Amino acid sequence: MNASFVVAPPKLAASCDAVLSQSISLETLERLARDNAFDSLPLVQTDGWRELCATVRSAFRSCDYVVIKGLPAIPDGRMLLLAAQIVGSIFRTYRGGQIVKHFTMSPWTTELSHTIKEGEFHTDLNTEFTPPAITAMQCLHPDPGTPVYGVNRVTRLKDLIAFLNRSGDQETFKFLTERTVTMVNDHSSSSWSGHVVEGNTIRYHPETLRAAMRRLGRIEPEINDGIERVAKSVLAVSEAFVLDRGDILLLSNYRTLHYRGECSVHFRKFPTEFNSRSVFVLHMSEEMPI
Repeated sequence: MNASFVVAPPKLAASCDAVLSQSISLETLERLARDNAFDSLPLVQTDGWRELCATVRSAFRSCDYVVIKGLPAIPDGRMLLLAAQIVGSIFRTYRGGQIVKHFTMSPWTTELSHTIKEGEFHTDLNTEFTPPAITAMQCLHPDPGTPVYGVNRVTRLKDLIAFLNRSGDQETFKFLTERTVTMVNDHSSSSWSGHVVEGNTIRYHPETLRAAMRRLGRIEPEINDGIERVAKSVLAVSEAFVLDRGDILLLSNYRTLHYRGECSVHFRKFPTEFNSRSVFVLHMSEEMPI
């Protein structure tokens, strides 16, 4: 396995399942998450958990992302809450203090987070003044068409820049590092302008670039050309993998781009009952010093 994959020992996974499923309520766990107080949990003080944390942090430090395999998929996302704090701190909250979002892929929507259509390489919440530092995701139900469908990919900013320099692609390099662009969230008033890459940080989403052009009422061929160039380059240096049930992906939202391929559905009763990929997602404002 690549160094960015870590396998949790079965004994530790069983302990996590027992503690998180039976011994602690979701409300208590969310309160601890908001207070950054997970250290009060006896499970977190065990040698097994500490060893897992050390291994995960080492992989994350080397690769800017890590996939943890072997942990339980608890239906309300409790395992993801606990695992995310291995590399991040300060959980982002959303409507009603919600921390964990649950996304189920559907053939009947065009929403980027739910659609079965192929996604694009991007960073999350890229129009915010300060995007989250960490994106965390856990697979609850794998795509029924796996491993052909529902493929994940991650590209490190470091690898992308090195690839552009090796290939002499100065046009794409300048698009990312020198051209001032505007990104707009179609679902809110938030927008951002600046360079896609600033130092060791990237913020990027083709759809927010397109949304800005729509809102401004003009099409910029240079932007569309840049999007196409970036897509080819990030794909060339990306690593593909499939998330199985329970697998957790932790990635830097500043130093990586991530992607999800086309998904499939298996209809139990057309058109409303079907099996499809579903995941938990959360974000953290800061990265733990590693």
